[in-house]
Amino acid sequence: MSRSGAGPVARAGTRVTMSGGIDTKACGRGIWRGFAVLVIGALLQPVAAAVAPPVGAIFLLITAVAAFGFAGFRTGDTHRPILQGAVTALGSYVLVLPLSFLTSALVGPQQVPATAAVAVAVGGLAGFTGHVVRARGERGEKA
Repeated sequence: MSRSGAGPVARAGTRVTMSGGIDTKACGRGIWRGFAVLVIGALLQPVAAAVAPPVGAIFLLITAVAAFGFAGFRTGDTHRPILQGAVTALGSYVLVLPLSFLTSALVGPQQVPATAAVAVAVGGLAGFTGHVVRARGERGEKA
């Protein structure tokens, strides 16, 4: 008889999920990936504005969409990829939100729920897309 510290689920090789069917490890990795992209994009925004003012004006929007897509794409072992992607993207936004309030007095009251809605939409779409791509790869289909 084995006296391993791991439970029967861990020994079986499956991942622990929350009650909503979210792969917690993949969710955590996605949140940190999205957070990193958001922080790097915010640091590069002044450079983009100095080089090309029209691009600098929309740079943060492009960065946010890319970060939310990047965060939500890798869904892991979940039965609800849209929910996983949306939660992951929203989590990355929630992590970076205190930094936005600290560094900018220009955050308007309508900007927070609007960006959260974009995070949920883009993250959900990216989660679904990532799930389809992964399912095709497991079946051996070509794009």
